[in-house]
Amino acid sequence: MDVRQEGWFSGMREQRSEGPVSGERVQVSTLGEAMVRLSPPAGERLRDSGWLRVHVGGAEANVAVALASVGVSARWTGALPDSVLGRRVADSLSSAGVVLDTVRWTAGERLGLYFAEIGSPPRPTSVLYDRAGTVFGALRADDLDWATVCEARIIHLTGITAALAPGSDELVLRAAREGHEHGALVVYDVNYRSALSSPEAAAAFAAEVAPHVGLLLCRAEDARDLFGLTGEPATLANELANRLAVGRVVVTAGADGAVAHWDGESFAAPALPTVAVDRIGAGDAFAAGVLWGVLDDSPEDALRRGTAMASLAMSVQGDQCRFSAEEVLELARGTGREVRR
Repeated sequence: MDVRQEGWFSGMREQRSEGPVSGERVQVSTLGEAMVRLSPPAGERLRDSGWLRVHVGGAEANVAVALASVGVSARWTGALPDSVLGRRVADSLSSAGVVLDTVRWTAGERLGLYFAEIGSPPRPTSVLYDRAGTVFGALRADDLDWATVCEARIIHLTGITAALAPGSDELVLRAAREGHEHGALVVYDVNYRSALSSPEAAAAFAAEVAPHVGLLLCRAEDARDLFGLTGEPATLANELANRLAVGRVVVTAGADGAVAHWDGESFAAPALPTVAVDRIGAGDAFAAGVLWGVLDDSPEDALRRGTAMASLAMSVQGDQCRFSAEEVLELARGTGREVRR
């Protein structure tokens, strides 16, 4: 089987970021697993394809890349094997400007893989994971330098990481507690995966981590499946805020856009018309846009930038959203041109 590496986006910065460039506090710090993704060409099935395209993915890594691409300083913390695949991941993230000074490198371990077959209607996209016994699954809370990990304005965490392996929930809970104690805004994306945990377990963990969380991100279907909530997105956001005692909640509802319950006020943004090339990573791009708006203390910008970045992410192949601030803001403001000359 011939495995080919994707070409780099021409606007990427070719630099490595093992630590903060200026020595200043990074704005967003993320924690999670990164993987290598293998995908057949569009229109081909995994079982029939003669070659696979290589991408780097992982929810929190995707968020860090999207933020760094728009100029927001971002750190990704995780565990990587000291191998060609581990270096492949590090090179991908650092080339976008992501800070990697808290990554735990380990010899003799394996990197998680996943296979993504991108569907088009009526055929859905399907994903097959190969992540048992990975280097990140062996990571424990005492392995990390929490003072450095949490030296940020925002700590971004997800329910994916909490459900990955025995002990991963303690890792996320420790990050949320340490981040809160260090004065960071802790953001928790529910990001439920049925292949990793039951709805009851995911809901119970969300409730456990909630006292440390300042902003909750949740899909409408996750609100339904985990918490039994139904209704309009604005209603879901209010009910989640009340149930989990979180002051800020953002609910995404696909084609119906996104809404926010924000310190007692409500905000909304429509989804943007999009011809989707690859939907994987769109939710992570949305999360990055929201965090960018939070840093500017603007819930309106948070939703608009989130929907713009999600739309842009779906327009390209791969998990990562590598677009500049100018490109995102043009789309968010509706000032872009169909053809740039």
